[in-house]
Amino acid sequence: MTPTFSLRGKILLLLSATVFVIAVFVAALSQRDITRTVSDRERRAVGNTMNLVSVNLATRWSTLLNDKIRAVRNERAQLMETGALVRSTLESHARETQAGLLPREQAQASARAWVDRLAFENQRQVLIYDRKNLVLASTDAALIGKDISALLDFKGRPLAEAMREESRTFGHGFAIYAAADARADELRFAHFDYFEAWDWVLVVSDSAQTITRQAASRKTALESEIHETLSSLVLAQSGFMFIIADDGNFIVPPPKAFLEEAGGEEGARDALRAALNAASEMEGSAEGSRVFRLSLGKETWQAEAAHFRPLAWTLAAMVPETDLTLPARQLVDRQAEISAVILCLALLCAFLFATCIVRPLAQLTQFARALPGQDFLSQESKAPEHIAALPAKSRDEIGLLAAAFLFMDRRLRENIRLLVRETASRERIESELDIARAIQLGLLPVPLPAALSATLSLKAHMLPAREVGGDLCDYFTLSETELCFVIGDVSGKGVPAALFMAITRTLIRSAARDETDPGAMTRVINDRLSETNPNLMFVTLFLGILNLESGELRYVNAGHPPPILITRDKTPRQLAGRSGPACGVRENLAYRAFLARLEPGDTLLGYTDGVTEAVNEAGARYGEARLLENLNHPARNAEETTARLLTDIETFTAGSDPFDDITLIAVQLLTFLLVETVPQPTNKGKSMGYNI
Repeated sequence: MTPTFSLRGKILLLLSATVFVIAVFVAALSQRDITRTVSDRERRAVGNTMNLVSVNLATRWSTLLNDKIRAVRNERAQLMETGALVRSTLESHARETQAGLLPREQAQASARAWVDRLAFENQRQVLIYDRKNLVLASTDAALIGKDISALLDFKGRPLAEAMREESRTFGHGFAIYAAADARADELRFAHFDYFEAWDWVLVVSDSAQTITRQAASRKTALESEIHETLSSLVLAQSGFMFIIADDGNFIVPPPKAFLEEAGGEEGARDALRAALNAASEMEGSAEGSRVFRLSLGKETWQAEAAHFRPLAWTLAAMVPETDLTLPARQLVDRQAEISAVILCLALLCAFLFATCIVRPLAQLTQFARALPGQDFLSQESKAPEHIAALPAKSRDEIGLLAAAFLFMDRRLRENIRLLVRETASRERIESELDIARAIQLGLLPVPLPAALSATLSLKAHMLPAREVGGDLCDYFTLSETELCFVIGDVSGKGVPAALFMAITRTLIRSAARDETDPGAMTRVINDRLSETNPNLMFVTLFLGILNLESGELRYVNAGHPPPILITRDKTPRQLAGRSGPACGVRENLAYRAFLARLEPGDTLLGYTDGVTEAVNEAGARYGEARLLENLNHPARNAEETTARLLTDIETFTAGSDPFDDITLIAVQLLTFLLVETVPQPTNKGKSMGYNI
């Protein structure tokens, strides 16, 4: 069959597609890399500029804060110095009281009067309030006698109570609060000192407006310097930097051209704030920056912004994307021209290369098509010379493929010859196993004479798990009035167990000729099996002798599952008693015989462990409980007993493979025997079960 699309064409198509894809990929990758490189370079430059501006801004802000802190510390030192002077005066009055020179009330009045007369050139004030938060003395006469409980500090706490606790705990305290007089909008900075002797709180305060005005003035100077710096700064070819406050006002506005393109300052403010919000919340440091894009009109801008939390400012830098992409477009155009030339040269080389590859592949194809018509039983390979020479000629995958074809040819011939031999051997083994199965089933006992059909109902059944099994089942008459029956299970499975079973059956019948006691018979069987047993195999046995006149049963149980006695008016029960271990383990063992009695209608069922150990698909076992439940209802005869049990086992296993050999023997006494001459049976049974 001629291919619709040759390998040569596929190679050319594959190579063309590969070169084309590579060219497109390289062009796209180059454009992306160039764009990324230029953009990264410009972004680094913008980032560096932003860092410089941020550092400058942070430095200026730090200087402003340091100046403010120095002013506050200086003011605090002056307040503490004034407070120390006032406290020393109060302590001198308190010492006069302690020395008994002045009464306490007179000393306190003198101290208050002294405080009231104090005067300072600036806006400094001194006041004293008591436990009830009433002003006892003050350099401001308007405050004397006032209740300052409602006065709040800068943090929103009740000033008098909070500072009483703080100064009482730590010795002194500091707070900022609004003045309680007509200048309530004025902030004051105060030092609090607890005077323990009279439970007073001494307050020395001064206006904080001077410090505030100095900080505002320096902030204005900072804004002016930043505006002058950023207004003259150009990024790339037409980029710029601006600063927008959190309230939306421009600290340093963008250029006028940008504002006009954005529709005025209000439109630019809205567009920039929307872009900043879309770029997510700015981090609270100068280093935390975010990159975003902004489209206005025909131009798209690449922007980077950083938030400076102390001043609530956002510093941003913007560069047009057109400044970044032009070198990339030029390089892609040059690469497209080079790729077209490379593609044409590659196609020419691919055509010549594909021709060299396809020729030996066509030869291998012809050789593979001829393989099914060869005689593989022949040892000589009939590969053509040019095929046989390919492995040495081609040191590549084609040579390996040719070597694989030749190896396959040799192995096919070897495997087919081996398969023919193995098939013949397997057929011979299967034939021998079929014969062995037929022989084993032929060892089942023949039906008893018809004269006993009115006295006994007997059914034996054997189902090997494999072609042959190791279970044993036999019965025969010992005399006119005695029936011997036996059931056993050989260790292991398969042919060895079947041979051991056949030997055991022969020994049982041989021992029955010399002994009539089941214990003595079992002892002889055990000794004979133990004499020559190199593989240490053993067999469990239940051997019983039933007197047909009286129903008396003498039995021996050598390690076998106890049989079940089924009566018409009682629950099925197991025959108790264990005579000894399994036969074949050790010589010179004594086996004890037990007695039982069967009444007309009673049935004795013997079984192997393949019944109770039958397993279903879920892994559950049949078990003794289900066996006794099945036998709870007496059957009409032995055949019905075994048939009902086998049906229940088959239903339980539901098609699962047999776990072990299953063997049953059921003996039902119909009536006591009237003494008659009963001829001995011959052992010629040919089926798996027999009815009586």
